[in-house]
Formats: sequence, C-alpha cells, structure tokens
Amino acid sequence: MLAFLMVTLVDLGTVFWMGAQLWRTFVLQLTDTGNRTQETIERRIEERFDRDFSMPILFMLLLANVGVLLGQGLVLTGGNLGQALTPAILGPLATTGRFGTYWLMREIVIFLAIVLAAITLQVKKLPRSFTDLVPWLNLILGLALLIALTMSGPAAATNGTMLVYAVLIDWLHLLAASLWVGGILYVSLIYLPVLKGNTVLERAGSLVSLLPHYSPLVITGVIIMAVSGPFNAAVHLTALNQLATTAYGRALVIKVLLTGALLLTSAIHIGILRPHLKKDYMKYLALSGVEQHTVVAAPDTLPESAAIQHTSAPEAVRQLESSIAMQTRRLTTMLRWEPLLGVGVLICTGLMTVFAGTLLPIVVSQPAPVAPTPRQQVKPFNTTVTTSDKLFTVKMTVSPNHFGSNVFTATVMNSKGTVVTNVGVSIYTTMLDMDMGTDAVNLQPDGKGHFSATGDLEMGGNWGLRVQIRAQDHKLHEGSVKMVTPY
Repeated sequence: MLAFLMVTLVDLGTVFWMGAQLWRTFVLQLTDTGNRTQETIERRIEERFDRDFSMPILFMLLLANVGVLLGQGLVLTGGNLGQALTPAILGPLATTGRFGTYWLMREIVIFLAIVLAAITLQVKKLPRSFTDLVPWLNLILGLALLIALTMSGPAAATNGTMLVYAVLIDWLHLLAASLWVGGILYVSLIYLPVLKGNTVLERAGSLVSLLPHYSPLVITGVIIMAVSGPFNAAVHLTALNQLATTAYGRALVIKVLLTGALLLTSAIHIGILRPHLKKDYMKYLALSGVEQHTVVAAPDTLPESAAIQHTSAPEAVRQLESSIAMQTRRLTTMLRWEPLLGVGVLICTGLMTVFAGTLLPIVVSQPAPVAPTPRQQVKPFNTTVTTSDKLFTVKMTVSPNHFGSNVFTATVMNSKGTVVTNVGVSIYTTMLDMDMGTDAVNLQPDGKGHFSATGDLEMGGNWGLRVQIRAQDHKLHEGSVKMVTPY
C-alpha cells in the first residue's frame, strides 16, 4: 500500500509539474496576442503557479521519493518496518545499483528545482534575461526527472535486448502524460481560477486565443501515448488472458477505458465546444464593431444595409452575449472536471508499477481445508533452485510439507557460492491440480543469511513454487520447482 501511494504521488506530482513547464514554455512564452487584458491574465497565471503551487509540489515530490525508498526497504524485509528503517537496508538501496543511482538523481533534480523556485520567489528585480531563461531551465530539469523515473522504474528491470526499447517507451509514455494530463491539470488548477476575476467576454476571448496554442501539445501527447501504450503493455504481459487474470492486467484495462474517456472529452472541447465559442465570439466582435461605427455616423448617411444592421444589432449582440456566456460556462465546466479522468489514469499507472514485477492474480479466498489425520506421514520438502539467469541459487525447505500452515525457509547464494543478505525473497505457490489462484509468501531475513515465513498450502497434491529474488538494482530473478504435498 505504501509503495502504491508513494509511486502515485511521484507520478502525479511529476506529470503536473512537468505539464506546467511545458505550458509556460510552449504556450505562455510563445503567445503574443498584443492584447493588454490577455497579457495581464498570462502574467497572473505564472504568478499563481509560482506563488501557490511550485514549491508545495516540489517538496511533495522530495518526500514521496523518500517514501518510494522506504517502500523498497519494506519489500526487501518482507514488510518489517523496523528492519526497513535501518541504515543497513536503506543505505545500500540509496547508494548502490541502478535503483540507487537514479533515485539519487531524482532527489538532486528536485532539489535543484526547489533552489530555482526559491530564487524566483525571493529575489526581487531579477534580470529579464534570467526570468526568460527560468522556464527553459525548469523544462530541462523536468526532462531529467522523467529520465530518472524511467531508469528506476519497472522498465529498467527488463532483461536482454528489450531493455533500451522498454526504457525509451516508458520515458515517452511519461512525456505524453505530461503533455496531455499535466496540461489539463494546469488548465484546471491554474488557468481557470485566474479567469474568474474577468468578465464573461474577457474569459471567452482568452479561451479562444490561448487554448489553440495548447492544442498541439495535446495532440502530440495523444499520438505518443497511442504508440507507446500498447508497446509498454507488451513488455510486461506475456499472454492476453493476463488482462483478466492478473492485477496488472485489470489495472491496464481500467487505464485504457479512462484514457478513452479522456480522449473523448478532449475531442469534444477541441472539436465542438471551442470552435462554436470562437464562431460566436468573432460574430460578436464584428457586430459590436458595426454598432460602434453607426453610433458616430449620421443615420441619413448610412447605406440601407448598414441602417438595417444598426436597428438589429443591439438585439443580435444581446443574443450573442447570452450564447457566449452559456458556451463559456460549458467549456470551463468540462475543462474543470476533465482532469479527474487524468488522475484516474495516473492512479492506474501507479497500480501497474506496483504489480509489474509479479503480475500476481487477485486471489479469491477458499474454504479452510480439513486438517490431516494423525496417521499421515509427512516429511519436509528440501530442494535447490537456480534462477533462470544463473545469478542466484536458493536452498529452500518447506516444513512440514502438509496441507495447512507450513514454514518456508530459504538461503540465497550468488553465482560464486557466497551467501547474500541484501535481497528480498518471495515464494509464489500455485496449485497445479486445480485452479486455486496464486498465493505470495514474503520471506523475512534474520540477518544471518536465512529468510523464512509462514504460508499455507490449501490442499494436498502437486504444487508449483516460483522463487523470486529482488536484488538492489531493482531487477527480478526467478526460478521454479515442483513439489508433491501428501494428502
């Protein structure tokens, strides 16, 4: 639960903060309407983000990344919080291996962004050249943060020739989320609240002049996500039935549905609501211009068509004002609630990150089995399992090896035969004679090279055991074995 919460906060905060930098760099900085009202709105938008959001988001990211490290410690210690908080566990996690390297990179990037935000807020009368450079510096830091997230995430644990492609696709997927979801969060939380202080016509004018500059970012994000999403799923899923039988697959299905809903709402406000608002707004400008012209001209000097326009213009203008107010309200309402779909997508992404290492099915509890009779003779099951990549060997015992409660014990050795202690060990039990799902037994270390935990075998028969070693570099190493449990 802690790992899911922290990963989701990191993803949400990063996507929002990165989306803000993309908005400021490619929408606000490159937009020049020549309208003083719009320039004032844009200045207030930047001030609102810097004053109320920038520092809180960055500090949340800093703390959430510490939570991610703690979550890794809990995985290594089988959920033992006391052991997970010890320097012996957290120290190597934060300083060694791929995960440690890029976790430190995350914290360094966030710290630099905090320093830059503090300078922007506290130092008065900064040189114009520096203030113009700040959005670009933040954008570079944001891109570096996306790289660090990708390299310390599930994609980096992919083995073989797929590693480069998996990391690239994962990075592109995060960038697409920043362009699309991060952007709509910025619109809802920063842009729309600023517009509340303006008249309806000023809000409409701002929406039809500024939002079209954001559309290319949305379209780019949609295209990248459409291309990277299926490939990203293919890296982790090995069969289509895993969409229904695993927690990862179910989270992916919900994510796809939410993304489809988000795509539909974006298409509605980009392709329908905004063009209609712009059409009526331009009509209003044209009619109000005619009305102003006829006021200064003598009635008998106007042509007949202009005189007709003069008499009908006030009513037409009132109708257009009413239509503009209604359409502005519809558009802003959709823009205000649309980010909820994006947040749902990021929550599903957090679930997929947590479940990516195991793709465990969600187990349905079964009725308690009947206890064995005293006459049954049982012996502990002893075996040695080598991981598929030949990097680890596990000596494992299941005692007493009967249906019901058993003690699972393991000793892990590396390829040189040396006992290792700084790993996490899990054993996944699957009944081979009938479909009973898969149970996870997270073994806890004793600090002397042994790992043990109690788990249940719910009936006698043939069982498949999958041993999973989670190393400090965030990679997973697995081996499998079969055993027979007496009835």
